[in-house]
Amino acid sequence: MSTKFSNTDHYNATPAQIMAMLSDAGYPDAKYKDLGDVSFTVTQHEPSDNGLNVSVEREVASNMPDMAKKVLGETTKMTQTEVWRTDGDGYVGNMTIEASPVTITVTNSIKPSGDGSDWTSDFEIKAGVPLVGGKIEKMVMEETKGTLTKEQAFNESWLSSH
Repeated sequence: MSTKFSNTDHYNATPAQIMAMLSDAGYPDAKYKDLGDVSFTVTQHEPSDNGLNVSVEREVASNMPDMAKKVLGETTKMTQTEVWRTDGDGYVGNMTIEASPVTITVTNSIKPSGDGSDWTSDFEIKAGVPLVGGKIEKMVMEETKGTLTKEQAFNESWLSSH
């Protein structure tokens, strides 16, 4: 089993401006500091003419209930890998987050919409824990939704100041 959800954020920026943000060498460090990561190391950040490849080793504090912390710990170490490519007048990207025993896969798209762009992310969360995996997936989903809100606020600030 797995838990799935989608999120769409609207930005007052073109897809090219959003990709320029993601491709900026200073973006990952600034974003993960702003999100409050315990620690992080950007192991790959390679923009190209047709996209972007990113890998980050992260450690984040768990804001989940005690039941989940018993399984996942007070902090969670994860490897996050992103591959972005051009797609017509926008971009598509695949992201994988490995945080044993949880794996999150995300399909992203950044497409023109009205006066800016819509960034849509389709998530699938799998927790390889017998009996309580579904409950953990739902807790991870709620924490992920909170992180998405913080990330959009950071991105809006970045876009308006760069």
